[in-house]
Amino acid sequence: MAPVRICDVGGWTDTWFGSPGQVCSLAAGPGVTVTAATAPAQAGTPPIRVVASDIGLDHRFGPSPERGWAEPAPSAEPLLEHAVAEVVSSLDPRGRQPLEITVSSAVPAGSSLGTSASVVVALMAAVRGLWSDDDCDPDELAAAAHGVETSRARREAGVQDQWAAACGGLLHLAIDTYPDVRRLPVEPSPGLLDELGERVVTVAFGRHDSSAVHQEVIRAFLTCDGVEHDRVRRASRDLAALAGEAAARLESGDVEGWADVLTRSTDAQARMHPDLVGPDHRRAIQVAEASGAAGWKVNGAGGAGGSLSIVAPPSGRSALEEALGDADPAWQVLDLRPVLSGVVVDRSPTGAPHP
Repeated sequence: MAPVRICDVGGWTDTWFGSPGQVCSLAAGPGVTVTAATAPAQAGTPPIRVVASDIGLDHRFGPSPERGWAEPAPSAEPLLEHAVAEVVSSLDPRGRQPLEITVSSAVPAGSSLGTSASVVVALMAAVRGLWSDDDCDPDELAAAAHGVETSRARREAGVQDQWAAACGGLLHLAIDTYPDVRRLPVEPSPGLLDELGERVVTVAFGRHDSSAVHQEVIRAFLTCDGVEHDRVRRASRDLAALAGEAAARLESGDVEGWADVLTRSTDAQARMHPDLVGPDHRRAIQVAEASGAAGWKVNGAGGAGGSLSIVAPPSGRSALEEALGDADPAWQVLDLRPVLSGVVVDRSPTGAPHP
């Protein structure tokens, strides 16, 4: 299983247009599970089958006649196809076999928790695990997964999600020159993970869709002058500084101080663009305030839909979850807890490899 990430502070500063920067986040599970197994060859049938019931996908593909594994075909879900192709193309052709792959997620799609990066990391680790007994270096795996998303699938992506999925734990990343990453140690104090597990509540609002708002923010980053450019640059500097403070608060075991950093990070997102804190986020924040929460964070880049993580008061988790459920039946409180481990490959004979 590969974890997802919550409570990310410093997002937007881990991108090609927003770096240099830094990010602090928590890996959380259960996240994404992938199983991979070799399958008999079938004449005239593409060699790779991927089933992802969560998104209604049952798709076969293989190398294209023109470009081979550089362009898998036919294409339905490019990110999944390129993740498989990246690994398969690195194998000795004599060792390549048809594959049956299943993908499932414990969190809803579009929750702004880095799920797509977790899928790529888990998928690459599972397919590699079929042919190698060696554990992949997590930083190398994260970099390869980021390359799949940006270079192969040609999508915009920061770096934090791949590193959270591959490395797990309390993550503090420094991005000096995108996409190069320095992973900085954060050693949790005794009892910290248990307290975070009891107090951090994550609620999902529905599929995230804020591409228009995100494009406005990106344009503001890239514009060389003007009020909007100054606003997003100031906000991004604040977010990067808050990431360092968040890491320090976690390492010292100061949950109340860390929760305050989360709230200030959400405020900085809103300064970057007010619509990055969407209507559901604002309603849930009102519920959190009324419940005595210590802090909250709009997960990911922000915008309509997505999710919010809230630090409940001590012994207040159940009451907060109930209040969120009463506020809107369409909201989904997720069963997530911080985890120290990143992606894990199980090669046991009772089941196919599954990160």
